[in-house]
Amino acid sequence: MTPRALPFVLIAALLTGAGCTELPPVEQSVDAAGLAAPYPDLVPTAWLTDDLPDPRLETGDAAALEARGAALRRRAAALRRDISG
Repeated sequence: MTPRALPFVLIAALLTGAGCTELPPVEQSVDAAGLAAPYPDLVPTAWLTDDLPDPRLETGDAAALEARGAALRRRAAALRRDISG
């Protein structure tokens, strides 16, 4: 097995083990008062987004962001060459 494949194998084993776990029935994990409690009221969630500020991107920001991304990719490529070379 290659070292690069090891994390994937470990994650697969962990998920397989988690899928085989036996969970206790809900009735055993909630007490009688919890089972007898009324269902909570549903409330509107619009207030979550009411106070959000307007987006800060301007018309020329997309080009500036693309240029910055290209510069960072060039820098990353140069750093990779320095390490491997």
